This record gives sequence, structure tokens and C-alpha cells, in this order.
Amino acid sequence: MKLHQQYLLLHSRFGQLSDHEVKLSDLAELLECTHRNTLTIVKKMVEQGWIRWVSQRGRGRRSTLTLLVPADQIAAEYMMQAMNRRELQQAAEQVGAFSSSTTMQDHLNQWLLGYSGHHTEAGNHNERIDTLRLPIRQQLHALDPLYINLLAESFITSHVFDGLVQRNEQGKIIPCLSHTWDVSSDRKTWFFYLRKGITFHNGHLLTAADVVYTFERLQSTERRTLYREVSKQILSIEATDPLTVCFKLKAPHELFLPFLSTSRAAIVVSEGTYGQLKEGENESTLSHTTQKPIGTGPFKVTTWDDHLCRLEAFPMYFQGRAHLDRVDILQIPWSTPAAHVDEKQDIESPFFHLVHNPSSSESRDWTQISAGVMVRKLLTCNTQKTGPLSDPEVRARVQTCIAELYRNGMNECNEGDLEDADKMLKNAEERTHSSQYRTFDLPLPLHIATIPQYRMDAKRLASALDMCGFSCTVRIGTMEQFKGNLRLESDLILFSLIRDRDEELRRYDLYLTLSEHLEDSSKKSVQEMLQTVVSSQISADRTADLDRIEQFLVQQSLLFHLSEKPVETAYLPSVRGLSFNSQGWVNLRHIWFP
Repeated sequence: MKLHQQYLLLHSRFGQLSDHEVKLSDLAELLECTHRNTLTIVKKMVEQGWIRWVSQRGRGRRSTLTLLVPADQIAAEYMMQAMNRRELQQAAEQVGAFSSSTTMQDHLNQWLLGYSGHHTEAGNHNERIDTLRLPIRQQLHALDPLYINLLAESFITSHVFDGLVQRNEQGKIIPCLSHTWDVSSDRKTWFFYLRKGITFHNGHLLTAADVVYTFERLQSTERRTLYREVSKQILSIEATDPLTVCFKLKAPHELFLPFLSTSRAAIVVSEGTYGQLKEGENESTLSHTTQKPIGTGPFKVTTWDDHLCRLEAFPMYFQGRAHLDRVDILQIPWSTPAAHVDEKQDIESPFFHLVHNPSSSESRDWTQISAGVMVRKLLTCNTQKTGPLSDPEVRARVQTCIAELYRNGMNECNEGDLEDADKMLKNAEERTHSSQYRTFDLPLPLHIATIPQYRMDAKRLASALDMCGFSCTVRIGTMEQFKGNLRLESDLILFSLIRDRDEELRRYDLYLTLSEHLEDSSKKSVQEMLQTVVSSQISADRTADLDRIEQFLVQQSLLFHLSEKPVETAYLPSVRGLSFNSQGWVNLRHIWFP
């Protein structure tokens, strides 16, 4: 047992600052060591300034012990040492009780600023190795494009895999694995011509068979993947020769090409990691393995376990080798146990040296930049379910309460603004009660479904709605649960929409998914308007049609806008070559440090 652990054990028994009379034999029993070792431990803690020890000699006599240092400070130091040794899981279990401590978070964040970022070392031949360390607060569950759910997973896969096409920084779709493509006059047949000589990270040459395999695999899955309805429009896919792929669609679909530029359509190797399932395996068990993914991207995964994902530059990358040699992505485990997620943390925002949504950018040493990506929090009604929200007047009442709440800036409140939050809630209550509503006999029960990232938003929303005559229960589920029955069994569904360069696709997927929650008439109206979206070849017309759907949903009190914030990146001036991909992620291939 390490000294930090032993101090935490003493703290759990005795607490801080108070003087405690204790026999050395009691400490030996607590620390599970001999009297001699206990004396050594006490001496070390005194030297560290952690404790004050007034010894009393003689059998049975009690000495005086005073603990001088807060436990969360010791826990933070222990976690820092564990990160250096990569003994993270053991440390996480030891300091879990302190994970919500502001002091511990401050200690760790300050340490991370030094640990993370750019570091150099000498290689085997005395060459310079440039490493970028990126701590994140998310557990990486998957790096296979078929199974990813989290932003951190998407960030990594965007550097490990490529698609047939990609978006440039202006949002235009340009060639990637394919050097060009053709489409038939009826917009139903697409030919893609692959570049020659592209290799996967395992040395396998890219061929049309890999593309066929990727999309057959995508179509055969039972998982509810992002943009699933677009991939379902593929009638057939054929390798007409080793470097040519032919897609045939069931009907023209103008979001098909944009779909091919997303991480969901990234090309995977048709053998090795993603080969045929072994006997006794199924898709579910395979999805949770931590096998190293094999792509064609600028970085390859060389290490992946519960705590570290190491990316190394792929020297044969067809668009040019990355300037960095290595990227170490360290999964900080202080919030990994799902049942003990710190509600104040936005675990959907990784903490980077290049920091998305930085908690503070006040330091003059930091520069802040926006990639033009917004995150909009939304609430939608499930009118497919029999319940209070089937009544348009009840939905209108919800809409009015939400409008008052967020008009007064409730979305900006945090744990330190509880007094202001209470004032806002009371103000919303007074305004709501002054409005003209049909009288309801009893508080109307509503279930709000969301994911852990938006737990606090859901709780504040529930408090506001309670003051408006509702009785709200918040249901939190994993992403997979949220995709399944959780949202279909709830009245209100809280989630977010990322407004990036794939916004057309994201809105199309959102409204299509949302239509599943609507009663038949509204569902039919939304799906008919979506058909107009996918049949238009002009982007401005598609945007106008998507706006029309949104207006319909808002007017029917079926969709409520809660808040919208930019995704910003804070970075140190030493970073050069900063650019962003279509999702607003920093492109690691381009950055470098002088």
C-alpha cells in the first residue's frame, strides 16, 4: 500500500485537524502492517508535513495524531502519480470518494496543464519524437465506426479512418479515397473510382472489395446507427473492377454523397480485425472488444486499453505524413463509474491541451477560437405515447413554461448559481400562473428522458415544470438505452443537435427520429416534408425545407429550443497549423510545434 493510500485510510477513520488519541497498535491494525513499519509510515508522513504526531512511550499509552492535509489534496497527488505510472484503475478506485471535490478537480486540472500538450523525447536513433498528450474525461468504449457513440470516439476515428469523400474546411465535398465519381442522370447510380496504392495500417492494399464489405456490414447491422436511413437507401453495391465501386440506390437521395463523407461511412479493411465472426461470437460481443482498429487514416492505433489510446503517425498516408509522431490520449478515470458521474462535469466535452468548451480561457497565455460549430439543446414531445402531451393545450403550457425559463437565462446556471436559479424558477411560476390556461385537477405526471451529460439540464427543467403544475421524473440512460425504449416510454426527450458542416444530415436524421415519437397525423406530415428535402439537388432549397419542418414542430408545440452554444477550442500560441474537420474537431495531422 502506498503512502498516499495509507493517509486516505487514516483520514477515513479520523478526519482532519482534530487531535486523536491513538495507540500505535491501533494504527498498525488499521494499516495492516507491523509496528516497525507503522513507525516508518508515521515518520514519513511527519516529514511530508501531512500529520502531527506526539508520541507517548510505554505499553498501552496513547499518542496524539493530527491530520493536517485535506484528503482531496492527497487524493489528487495520488492520482497524478498513478497517471505517470499508468496505474489508473487502482487509483480511481482509491480516490473515487473524492471525485466530486472542487479542490481535487483544481489540483488535477492544474497538473494536467503541465502533463498534457506537446512533449519531445529522443528516439532509438536519437531522432526527435514529438508527442501530443490529450487527457479526456470519457471512457472509450469503441473505435470501430459501426459502434461509436461519443464525441471522443468520433474524434479518434476521424484520424484513423477515411471515407470515399471528405469535406474541406469550407464544407465542400472533395475526393478522399476515391479520386473522382460519376452519377447517372436519374441520380440513382453512383460510380466511385479509388486511388491506386492506398494501404491500410496492416499493409493491406485498398480495393473495391473493402468498400463493398464496409457497406454490406453497415446494412446488415441491427444497431441503430447515425444516418441509418440514408444507408438503407442503398439497393446494391458492387465492385465492377478492383478500383471501381458502383452503388445503386432505391430512389434518388441528395444526402447520399454527404453521408459518404461522415465517420459512419468510413472504410474498414475487409479482413483481419473486421473479418468474419469467429465461432461463438456475435455482433454484440465483438462490439465491446478493444481490438486495434485498422484504417487508412493519418494515424494508426498502436495501444488501446482502459486508460490509454496511443496514435502513431502512419508514414505511408496517401495525403501526406502527419507532423506529429505520436498522440497519447489518456482516459482520466475519476468519473468512469457510471453510477458516480460527477453531475457538474460535462463529460461530453473532453479536456484537451487543445480544449473543447474550456471551462476558463481567462489566462492571457491561451488563445480561443471557434470552429463555427454550435451545440443546440432541444426538448421534444412523445405524442405517440398515451399521456398528458397528447393534449395540445398541455404542450402549449409546457412550451410557455420553458420559454419563460430559458428567456431568463436558466441555461447558463450552474451549481454556484442556485439562488439565482430559484429566483428564475419563481419568476417563471408567477408568469405562468398569470397566464390563461384550462384548469387541471391534478399535477400532470411527466417523464423526462436524457443521457448523463444532460442530467443537470433535465433536473432544472423538471423543477421548472413542477412549478407550472406538472410532476416530473427524470430518467437517465446510456446512449444505447436512449436509442431504444427509454425515449419511447417517456413524455419529454432532452438531447442535443450538433450544428456543424454535416448539419443537413444531422437535421434530417433528427427530424426522422423525432417523427417516431409523434402521433400519426404529425408523423405523416414530417415524413412527407423530409421526402421533399432528399429530392432537392439545391442545398439552399434543402435548408429551407428543413426550416419548414422545424417551424411546423415548434408551432405544434412538439419541439422546444432550450439553448445554443458554440464549440470553442482554447490553445496555446505555440500550436501551429490549427485547422478543423467537418465536425469541428482539431485536425491532428496538420498541427505542429516549433
